[in-house]
Amino acid sequence: MKLLVLSAILLQDFANALSVLTESDVSKFAAVSFADHRLLASRGSDEPRCKIAPEDASWPTREEWAKLNATVDGALLKPDPSPSVCYPSHPNYNNASCAFLTSGAARQTRFWLDDPLSVLSPWTQGNTCLPVSSLNATTQQGRTCTQGGFPAYVVNATEVKHIQAAVNFARNKNIRLIIKNTGHDFLGRSNGYGSLSVWTHHLKALDYSPRSTIGSYTGPVVKVGSGVETWEANNAMIKHNFTMLVPKLPTETVGLAGGWFLGGGHSNLASKYGLGADHVLQIEFVTADGKFLTASKDKNQDYFFALRGGGGSTFAIVTSVYFRAFPGLTTLGTATFTITTGPAAPSTSQTATANTSLSKFWAGVGLYLAFAKNIVNAGGFGHGDVTFLGNDSFSFTPQFLMPGMSAAEVLSFISPLLDDIQKQGINFTTAPVPTVAPYAEPGKGINTNPGAIIFSSRLIPRSNWDNDKLLSETIAAIRRVSEAGFNVRTRAYAPSLKVAGDYAAKAINPAMREMVLHTTVFSVVSDVSLLSKKDLLTELQALDRQVEKLRKVTPGSGAYFNEAGRLEPNWQQSFFGKENYKQLLKIKKKVDPSGLFWAPMTVGSEGWSVETADGLPTGDGRLCRVGGREKKDSE
Repeated sequence: MKLLVLSAILLQDFANALSVLTESDVSKFAAVSFADHRLLASRGSDEPRCKIAPEDASWPTREEWAKLNATVDGALLKPDPSPSVCYPSHPNYNNASCAFLTSGAARQTRFWLDDPLSVLSPWTQGNTCLPVSSLNATTQQGRTCTQGGFPAYVVNATEVKHIQAAVNFARNKNIRLIIKNTGHDFLGRSNGYGSLSVWTHHLKALDYSPRSTIGSYTGPVVKVGSGVETWEANNAMIKHNFTMLVPKLPTETVGLAGGWFLGGGHSNLASKYGLGADHVLQIEFVTADGKFLTASKDKNQDYFFALRGGGGSTFAIVTSVYFRAFPGLTTLGTATFTITTGPAAPSTSQTATANTSLSKFWAGVGLYLAFAKNIVNAGGFGHGDVTFLGNDSFSFTPQFLMPGMSAAEVLSFISPLLDDIQKQGINFTTAPVPTVAPYAEPGKGINTNPGAIIFSSRLIPRSNWDNDKLLSETIAAIRRVSEAGFNVRTRAYAPSLKVAGDYAAKAINPAMREMVLHTTVFSVVSDVSLLSKKDLLTELQALDRQVEKLRKVTPGSGAYFNEAGRLEPNWQQSFFGKENYKQLLKIKKKVDPSGLFWAPMTVGSEGWSVETADGLPTGDGRLCRVGGREKKDSE
């Protein structure tokens, strides 16, 4: 097997991507026939309990897969997991190819992003083929590489008709269907045993118009293919002198017209302009019955409601999105500093004397967290990471990103906080030096690797800042989580209805509209891929217990759909809000009555379950209806 890095080409227009599936295509291959939506809605309990798998007699024959490949113009792939080249027991074993992966050389390319199977949290696949970050002579010993939760086939979609054919084939053959874009997936939504994957990564068209009219809106519009990533949008902003909301840190390779906006979509401009979903004017997509439709405020309103914040992998497969934009380039006034404590904190000639006591360290963290409301009120975005270093040692590094502010204005803005910190006798390990940075920075979309960490999150509402006692309890809860041996990442942003304005997406979790702080808790286990299945479950449970400390001080709030924990309790309310979920579930049953689109912890997903041998929440098992009747493969 050769290791190929597919080129990411930004197309000049959408002409090539708009070819649709025709009756002529269907006449040549009945398995890609469109569905009768009324018939889908009436089938109900007559459906088989489980999706078919490669070992079943009803699995499509080689001839049928070949016909599907012809229908999608040769875009059907049957890939093996990339790490298979590192396993002597696998037919793909190749020392040179393995060295390319394990040496880190692949990280300097787009290899992992352009791989049809890889996701950035590979433990969700079931760890049946360890990611290369986990491979060495010891970890390889006695292990094998199997397909596990990776899809059996992949359609590398570059045209609408490819997606339509895949959707129709999977539905008509009762095959599990999954959707993958860039693979920035932390909950196992882009993998699944025995599945057919629709890979939208190469729908790379982008078209900017300085003045366009969609419905009641007239102004700058960007039409973006679902495979376009942040770095590609950044390059377009620089070239054409405009600003749009895009996913930012910690990576420039998130796709902005895929799962990012479908789950809401935060950015460095969230406190000023709202979420990515708030800027969507029109969406083009393929439905569960194979049709290619457009949704806007005035057309297909159910889809328009659900797709703007109701979560990905659920209602349809998005092919392109029309976003609002702003003329001119935006800048960010920035500043950062670090404080540290404990014997394990960094110790150099410069930092040793700057180390502060444990009590003063936490006083400094508390001062920043109290100041977070000021950041979002000023339209800014704040990073604040508490890193557990072991042995009662911690570091804390906040960063301020203030749209439109000069360096002098940033310094003036944060001076009250800096004064309060210095009055407490807290030393800076590194002192703040305000600068101005471009919002859109040129990029190449590299340096993205599969990881092996787990995390969970909680949104902390503005009401916690309106009550001194509750704010103190919130800060104390964050401290308890960190001192229990977990890393805590805070992101201060406030995409309220007020800043979202007239175009606010109505399916957004109400907790996101009320938030000031997005707090994420990370396990410090550096590689969960190496844990036994029992220990992995134990670590997931331990992580959830820590987040429970945050839930206790935020009753009624929730978590961000795209960055949540796999064991999140009552996720329907937590991700969407109780009333929103009722409406989204009603739409789901209407537009996808057979449950073709399924992923963990998405709208309507409670009707299905992945049946794994060990009971872990991973993708290496058959997808079956919960409580459905057993139906023989021959029926």
